Amino acid sequence: MTIEQQLQRQSLQQGIDLVWRKLSNIAEDMGDNVHFWEWTPGVGMFGIIKAYEATGEQRYSSFIENWAIENAEKIKFGSVNWVIPANVLQSSYLLTGEDNYLEACRKMAHWCLHEALRTSNGGYAHVWGEGAGGLEDYRNQLWIDTLFMAGIFMLRFGKFDNNANLIEEALNQFNIHIESQFDRSCNLFYHGYHCLDQTTLGEHWGRGNGWAVVSLIELLDLLQDTSYDTSTYAEVFKAQMQSVYKLRMDNGMLRTLLKLESSYLETSASALFAYAAVKGYRLGLLDESYLSWGEQITDHILSNHLGEDGTVLHASGGTDCQELEGYLKVPYQSRQYNAGIVLMLLTEVNFVKGWG
Repeated sequence: MTIEQQLQRQSLQQGIDLVWRKLSNIAEDMGDNVHFWEWTPGVGMFGIIKAYEATGEQRYSSFIENWAIENAEKIKFGSVNWVIPANVLQSSYLLTGEDNYLEACRKMAHWCLHEALRTSNGGYAHVWGEGAGGLEDYRNQLWIDTLFMAGIFMLRFGKFDNNANLIEEALNQFNIHIESQFDRSCNLFYHGYHCLDQTTLGEHWGRGNGWAVVSLIELLDLLQDTSYDTSTYAEVFKAQMQSVYKLRMDNGMLRTLLKLESSYLETSASALFAYAAVKGYRLGLLDESYLSWGEQITDHILSNHLGEDGTVLHASGGTDCQELEGYLKVPYQSRQYNAGIVLMLLTEVNFVKGWG
């Protein structure tokens, strides 16, 4: 190993440790608390799951087990955003063999198959359950976030539990979102779609496209050794990656609105695409130029977008579907999902490098 590689390895490990400490110690930061059932800690915890899968380190597995003990009874149904924390229960079942986690996952799978509110085209409505707020018109809207928040669990657990109906419904949801929101003129996803008006909503939002591209690479990974035809998803994945590669800044980073050069740099979108680039290379779907791009983003995040306490800097807060100017006013926020996304990236790079 050269001196340069040794320095890269040291920097990467320091970044992993910083983000891990930040994520695992979040209490009341920007309104976040790791111990509740919502998408924000759900994405953070998914980052820890991916870190464990990449490294096998006990600090990650212990945190997953402890989170499940603390939060399994808080499970709730009624929103696509409430599906993603169930990934923790699946992982905890694999670690502990506790049947209550398996049964909770099966209940969530049942909700996805039989109880989730659907729009007129059969997609999952971006509706929040009782007590969680949300606009009445969300009942008629698809959001690209759903593929990450619900689709990944459906694929992971469907494959694990031999639930073909769950896998097929997940693929159905991917198909609906691709048909409704994938803009073939530029190979990017719109943030949303209004099913009654049959019109797209929002813009080509960076993190939204990141949710989609990571969901696609996870789909391709999970189903690569199965009989399912994944050619369409591979085609969309590659087209999206090629399009966004051309939209990168000189430092490799991406903007909050991918096509708008005047929009601000956004770390979470950059990290999601870097993860997809590195993993896509590892799975043989992308060439080495994408690995280099993913590493460039990783280096830039470590050098310029990570605070001394592990806070992910220059990552935007939550965003609904809105007019162009609205996206430009969304402030940077330190949130669990941003930390989880960056932890996913750093541990994937570490794995590909063989430094884990």
